[in-house]
Amino acid sequence: MRRVAVLVAVAAAVLAAGCSNAISTPLRVLPCTPSDDQLDKQLVLMAQSVPTASAVPCLRAELDDWFLDDLDSWDGRTKIEFSRLIDQVALTIELTATCDRGGATETATDQPGTRRFDERIRTGGTYRDRRFYLLPGACMAYEFELAGTGVEAAAEEISGAIGLVSRDRLADQVRGYSSGRLQLDPGRPQ
Repeated sequence: MRRVAVLVAVAAAVLAAGCSNAISTPLRVLPCTPSDDQLDKQLVLMAQSVPTASAVPCLRAELDDWFLDDLDSWDGRTKIEFSRLIDQVALTIELTATCDRGGATETATDQPGTRRFDERIRTGGTYRDRRFYLLPGACMAYEFELAGTGVEAAAEEISGAIGLVSRDRLADQVRGYSSGRLQLDPGRPQ
């Protein structure tokens, strides 16, 4: 019941803050290092949508030519869609408890605390690679849809900007932001 109250409180704060103004703006959202006096409600919703996830995706850097098109969190899943100036949806990230890696093979990871699997899908001038990061309690799946020249550099640019923020850090933020009144995971020992 307390979890529902936290979700309702966070959802109301997101709506009151006007989360739609972040959509279709250059990427200056989902910060990995938020300010002490602010709480990124979208990160909180992601963590609550996949309660087993030890971390959720965030952005380490601002990118001027990438845009957040959509971010939906619901029971067991978060889906984030990014576009570039020249592409429609260029990258979709899904955070779930588990995932089917299909034909992806393990490769060196660029996200600490994860295992990375890649499936290379190139046809003509398109880059449709799939990438999976396994982290404790979750899977973060990337699906690229890039076309034209410089697609590999574009994929590396956005990949390098995406990081992870730990559930523990978010829990501390929620407690601090609410002066201890709210918890990210009610019922879990703090």
